[in-house]
Amino acid sequence: MATTAAPRKKRTETPFTPSESAVKSLDAAVRYVLDNGIGDMSLRRVAEAIGTSHRMLIYHFGSADEFWEIVLREIRHREQLARVRIQNDADNPVIAIEAAWDRYASDAYLPIIRLLFELYARAIREPERFHAFLGDVVDSWLAPVTALFEAQLGLPPAEARARARIQVATMRGLLLDLVTTGDRKGTTAALKRFARMITAP
Repeated sequence: MATTAAPRKKRTETPFTPSESAVKSLDAAVRYVLDNGIGDMSLRRVAEAIGTSHRMLIYHFGSADEFWEIVLREIRHREQLARVRIQNDADNPVIAIEAAWDRYASDAYLPIIRLLFELYARAIREPERFHAFLGDVVDSWLAPVTALFEAQLGLPPAEARARARIQVATMRGLLLDLVTTGDRKGTTAALKRFARMITAP
């Protein structure tokens, strides 16, 4: 990174209340990251790309590490809202799973998926730095899928959560397959078969 921050203690994420200028910078940074990935996480590179300076980003967000945490938190927040809309529009869990796949596997959304896998690799190497990401990246997906299985399949909580974990793992595995091989036909066919298997009585 261009700016080296001292090691930070773990902390609970708190609401971010930025200025209007910071909001514009954050939105531009999120769009840039989704289009280009995180690369070497150079604050200068991102600042230049969105038409500002790394000093202004530090001024708005506190430090390079805090800037990246806020960007990643915003991406997660946008994804969670989209996921809830997909789930609420579905008539049954099979349709919900297939609709989620259609969204995540689309050309427009794949930059987010690539970013997710980039972050996985970084977070595994630097768990202290990315503790918030590691704490949220699985659990935030399990709750809505568990609730869906409980409501639409009548499963007890433990069984619903177990199936939700299998679904999350399978979806991510097939997405990794897609971004690695580009085999959209094969991964989509596998996902549709899986959706019917995981929702069977």
